[in-house]
Amino acid sequence: MKPLHTLLGAALACAAATPAFAYNVIDCMGTPMKWGANNVTFRASTTSFPDGYWRNGIQRTIDLVNQNPTPFWYSLISDTGGVGLNNGQNETWGSTDANVLQGAPAIAYWWDSCYWFFGVVAQRNESDVIFDYNAPFQWTADELKSSLIRYTGTKRQLQGTGIHEFGHAMGLLHVNTEYNVMGADFEHIWANGTTARGYLGEDASDGAVRLYGLWGNNYQDVSAAHWKYSYANGEYSRHVKTGVFTTAGVALPTVTVNGETGYRVNKGQQVQVEFTYENNGEATQVVNTGWYVSSNDIISTSDRLLATNTGMSLGRGDVMTYRRTVTIPSDLVSGRNYWLGTIVDKDNTVADAVRSNNATYIPIRVN
Repeated sequence: MKPLHTLLGAALACAAATPAFAYNVIDCMGTPMKWGANNVTFRASTTSFPDGYWRNGIQRTIDLVNQNPTPFWYSLISDTGGVGLNNGQNETWGSTDANVLQGAPAIAYWWDSCYWFFGVVAQRNESDVIFDYNAPFQWTADELKSSLIRYTGTKRQLQGTGIHEFGHAMGLLHVNTEYNVMGADFEHIWANGTTARGYLGEDASDGAVRLYGLWGNNYQDVSAAHWKYSYANGEYSRHVKTGVFTTAGVALPTVTVNGETGYRVNKGQQVQVEFTYENNGEATQVVNTGWYVSSNDIISTSDRLLATNTGMSLGRGDVMTYRRTVTIPSDLVSGRNYWLGTIVDKDNTVADAVRSNNATYIPIRVN
């Protein structure tokens, strides 16, 4: 997760630029540092990512980074030869070399040019992304919630951490002020049912727009998550699960539901349920959002609708964690587990490129 910030071949030092929004990029004399082209090819080591499960996992990581509202995208090809730092190729591989890894589970290196030659020259020249393959460190390339740390598993997801590192390669720096994959990536997750995965998210997408501009191809994506910003830990934002509260804003008593934190509620009780909403696309969207109660952790429009917000406005540039007051139905069964959920754009009015991330949940148990 922690990259080594490497600048080679630059005549002038570069600094992090922090705009009004949370994303951070490298600034070179007022010009953001980025690749000179909108398509960058990475070479994946066939030793570290053999065909099948692991090769599919690193390709999925690239695909998830490419889900952004800019014209920038990565291509991935196989690298059957040797890999190395600063060798003129953009490469990704796994390593056990402590000198390369610098104590991080994964690390990104980059080499930039920053100088004046009848104008500012600010260009990324090369980047490498390396994953820690030391035992007992464990990765998973699946998208099963049960595999992941912060749920009931013990593994770190290749996709989530990879998005963070390839975000660095794109030109993004760490963020510690907002819910963001460039903070603690293993706590920046979309989940519904048994599925959980990392994603680029609103703030990193906004940073990508700062670097590469808007695609202009009507790329739209709104999403909902049961994670939110918690605090700054050095350069990193740390995130926690969203919760359920009294109408006075006091967190309800908790209970473990299928290995996750749930909340005890009473029949007929009014509660505030909290979720995070993001616009990862090109344009501001005004959508209808629903809140539901379900007998399982798969939230869909077939579940029981508790409340609707019409005309919720989601603009790219400000992650929104929002609490909605709902009433727990009086006919729920005491002692049984249920799930409070939300669906953003419940009426499917947005031409959403990634509709699967529109719904998520929080467990409850009825007293």
